[in-house]
Amino acid sequence: MKKITIVSIIVCAIAAACTKSPDDKTFIRDMYEKCLYEDYTFLERHCSKHLLAKLTEEYDYEGKGYAVWIFRSAAQDGPSREHTITDIEDLGGGWYRYTAIDMGIVFTKRIRISDKKGKKIIEDIGDGCRLITPLPSGLDVNNLQDCTVSAAFTPDDFRWMGGTLDMTVFSRDLYDVVDIATMHVGDTIIYDSSPMVISTIDNGNYGIDINKGPDNGGCRLVGYGGGTYVAKLSDARTVYTELGKAHLALDQDFIIIDCGTGPNATSDTIRSAQKLYIEKMNERRLQFTQFDTRVTIENGLITEISRIWILWE
Repeated sequence: MKKITIVSIIVCAIAAACTKSPDDKTFIRDMYEKCLYEDYTFLERHCSKHLLAKLTEEYDYEGKGYAVWIFRSAAQDGPSREHTITDIEDLGGGWYRYTAIDMGIVFTKRIRISDKKGKKIIEDIGDGCRLITPLPSGLDVNNLQDCTVSAAFTPDDFRWMGGTLDMTVFSRDLYDVVDIATMHVGDTIIYDSSPMVISTIDNGNYGIDINKGPDNGGCRLVGYGGGTYVAKLSDARTVYTELGKAHLALDQDFIIIDCGTGPNATSDTIRSAQKLYIEKMNERRLQFTQFDTRVTIENGLITEISRIWILWE
C-alpha cells in the first residue's frame, strides 16, 4: 500500500512539472517565434480583456477579428523570411521589451505579462519605447520681442554705458499631459537635460514619481495647468533648460522689483537710480537665477526685472 502511495506521489509530481507554466521570457519567445499570436484561440486564452478590446478596436477589416500584427513589426514585406527574437529585457513590474526580427526587419515591442493561476496572461503590448521630451519653449534667444523669460545674470552683466544686459535665458521644463498619461516602463524621459530610462512610475500625493522620485535618483512631475506637467528637483524647485545667451537693451524707464530678505518682507520697487541699487547690492544677493528671476521684454527692450523670494513654483 505504501509503495502505491509513493508511486502516485511521484506520478503527480512529474505531471505537475510537465504542466508547469513556462517562465515569462520563454512564453514571450514561444508566442512570437511560433506565431501563436495569429491563433485566435491562443489570444482569447492568454490575453486580458483590455488587450482583446484593443486588438478588436485596431482590427480594420470587415467582420470580427484581432489586429495580430501588433505583435510584430508594421512591415508588409521584408528582405528575408527570418522570424526570431534576439533579446528580451526585463523592465520590472511585469513589463518586458523584446527585440525581434520580422521578415528580416528589426523592431522592438514592450509587453506586460502576468500569471493567473498558473496561466500566462498578456496584459498589454505596445511600441518598444518612446522618447518623452519637454514642450518647446517657443522662444528665440536671438529675437526676444514681447515675452517674459526666466533668466540668470549678475551685476557684472549690466553694461550701464551702453544700457544693456547680458543674460542666460532658460525655459521651464513642461510636459504634455497626454505624453505623461501614456508613458510606460521602458520609455525614456528627458529630465534636467539628461535622458532617463523609466523603470517605475508611482502616483503619489506630491505628483508622479519616476524611478522612485528625485530623492532616489529619479524625477517628479507635478500638474501645472494648461494641459501640462512640470518637472521638479528634490528641493521642490522647478527644472529649467538653458536656451542660450541674450544681449538686450534696457528700456530707459525699466523697473526692478526685488524681493526682500525674507518670505514676508516687502519687495523693493526701483523706478530710478537702478544702477546705484544694483551696485550697492548685498554680496549675498548678487546672483539672479532662473529659479527666482523673470525679465519682461517689450518690443525687444527690457522693461522689468523681477526677483521673487519663493524659489519653487
